Amino acid sequence: MEQDYVYSCEERNIEQFPSFFDEVWSDLPEIQLIDTETGHKPRLSTTVKIFWNKVRDSVCFQFYCQDNNIVSTMKNHDDPIYKEDVVEVFISETGSLTSYKEFEVSPANVKFDAAIYNNPDKALQVMTDWHAEGWKTDCYVNLEKSQFISVWEIPFKNFSTGTPVKGTEWRINCYRIDRNSAGQDEYTAWSPTGKADFHVPDSFGYLRFD
Repeated sequence: MEQDYVYSCEERNIEQFPSFFDEVWSDLPEIQLIDTETGHKPRLSTTVKIFWNKVRDSVCFQFYCQDNNIVSTMKNHDDPIYKEDVVEVFISETGSLTSYKEFEVSPANVKFDAAIYNNPDKALQVMTDWHAEGWKTDCYVNLEKSQFISVWEIPFKNFSTGTPVKGTEWRINCYRIDRNSAGQDEYTAWSPTGKADFHVPDSFGYLRFD
């Protein structure tokens, strides 16, 4: 196991969908995204925090993104928002590296979700007819502070293994694409893939439910 890419997902029990600045986020460990090709510090910082909520039977994510030039014009669910600014999580709850789920959210709070089949011997299959039931998201954009925050809650009923128990491990990776009008697009990841392509499941880290 690649110890550098293990995140201890702590249990927090709250009754409501967590807001951007909810106290629940304050003491959680954070992931710093790095350049997915080089592993170097990126131009724009992105941190990710994750917890699981037994009360609401869900896993929650917070992306905190520095951004001085937000590009986010698409409006419809499953639009190709990855062509603009976006934050993403790929999740394999079974540990399979050929079948996983993709979740994306834009700063305009537009969502994209799909079931992915990534058999190296076949073309990548992106099944956008799969939708995460009860997946809630919200985005906060502050142009004066050059930032946006994206908060998610994904119910465990969307995963074939159901509600995890302590010690359960999922394979995941977290990503961000920043589009820049000057042509300086930036691809960042928790666990770098070595190229400007996030569909490299061998690079997935481990989400451990503690």
